Amino acid sequence: MTGHDPLLVRRTRGGARAVVGASLLAGSLLAGLLLAGCGDDGSAEVKLSAAGQRGKAVAEAKGCQSCHTVDGRRSMGPTWQGLAGSQVQLADGSTVTADDAYIEQAIRDPRSQVRAGFENMMPVAYGDLTEESMADLVAYIREVSGS
Repeated sequence: MTGHDPLLVRRTRGGARAVVGASLLAGSLLAGLLLAGCGDDGSAEVKLSAAGQRGKAVAEAKGCQSCHTVDGRRSMGPTWQGLAGSQVQLADGSTVTADDAYIEQAIRDPRSQVRAGFENMMPVAYGDLTEESMADLVAYIREVSGS
């Protein structure tokens, strides 16, 4: 290293290490964020009761997950995470408790109580659900809600 200032070389090498280190850290964070958006939300699988398992099958058959999430992410419809037992603000400014009766009403007649912050776009095609299927679907929503 003849003709070079050793202090300058050390600073450059240290600076390069810092830049490489910062780049690796930023790349790792970006990779983590990208992977977080790829399907698996990393949350623990909820152990469902028999009714909850049947309700999950109803939700899948009806396509509920195309608008509702179970992990808190925002979608076209409200997430089911934390829903059961919570206070829900409606578009008209009123507040209701999301008990089983509210959840069933929201499924059977979705235009009767529209959640604040969401468009009134849920299909009204759930009148064909039997009482048992409805009870199972409500059980599933309650169980994935964390309540």
